[in-house]
Amino acid sequence: MEDIKKKIIESLTIKKNNTLTDGYIPKSGKAILPDKLINALYWKLEQEGTSFQMTMVELRSLLGLKHGKDDERIYKAIAILQAPIQIRDFTFQGEDIAWLSAPFLHRALKWKAEQKFINITLDEMMIEALKQKNGYTAIDIEICNAFKTKYGLKIYEMYLRYYRLPNREGNEVGVIKKNIDNLNKLFGTNYKTPSEMKRGIDRGLNEIKKITGEFINCFYHKIERKFIFSWHQKEKYPKLRIPYSRIDELIEWYLEHNKELRINSPLKYKNGLKKKIIEDEFNDLDKFYRGMLQWKYNLNPSDYFDKVSGKYRDF
Repeated sequence: MEDIKKKIIESLTIKKNNTLTDGYIPKSGKAILPDKLINALYWKLEQEGTSFQMTMVELRSLLGLKHGKDDERIYKAIAILQAPIQIRDFTFQGEDIAWLSAPFLHRALKWKAEQKFINITLDEMMIEALKQKNGYTAIDIEICNAFKTKYGLKIYEMYLRYYRLPNREGNEVGVIKKNIDNLNKLFGTNYKTPSEMKRGIDRGLNEIKKITGEFINCFYHKIERKFIFSWHQKEKYPKLRIPYSRIDELIEWYLEHNKELRINSPLKYKNGLKKKIIEDEFNDLDKFYRGMLQWKYNLNPSDYFDKVSGKYRDF
């Protein structure tokens, strides 16, 4: 059991395709477990492909559950994920597909001889279709498993999905607008009035603030007839002191001027150095970045350095 837990802890983040992040699960109602199950199975998909075997202990751990008595809830969630999803315009094995209706989860079974294991098969054509759709959202399974309401989980996933998308409100404000029909599908509800929906939304926003510390505002715009969610966009790399777009260039400049370095794995070394630069743990950053500005671009480094913040602006 300890080995299973260690394996899960090593990779808690999935790159969830936005077709799934934006979508809703038919016939799931307010139940939150089917959404968590998609995340768990997506994690296994990234590790092992479309067909895999896992113990019920591992599956419960991925869902944030601890007891065998929860297995019946898992079985019900599995059945819900076998409802078909529609997707258009992709290719499969060299052939163009105009439209597909298929479940995300094709089959789940337990043999009598091995009842501690469950065998999962995801629909190969559906997974291929999802891979061809652009965009994904990085989602932490452990954080998602802390949610108790579907309002909190789905708004949080929506927040992650749209966090930095451009909008007319300005660079430091994130905004997404949804009408009541969109949200009823997302939450598995059937509310008729904005006031009913707002009560559920407020529960979700309070849960998000409690679990993640993130504050999301929401109000109903009567003229547009939409709920407007907004948040302050934090700086993505607060410790980074050079423009993000210049990191790889600086790494190449550093390696070019340190040819005596003995590096067994160049890719691993570059990734480690990039992380240090982002976290401002690279002690020679000023020396080599200033050198690059001066000798590669014939620029005066002081003209691009802010003494107050200690950061460099782009050129």
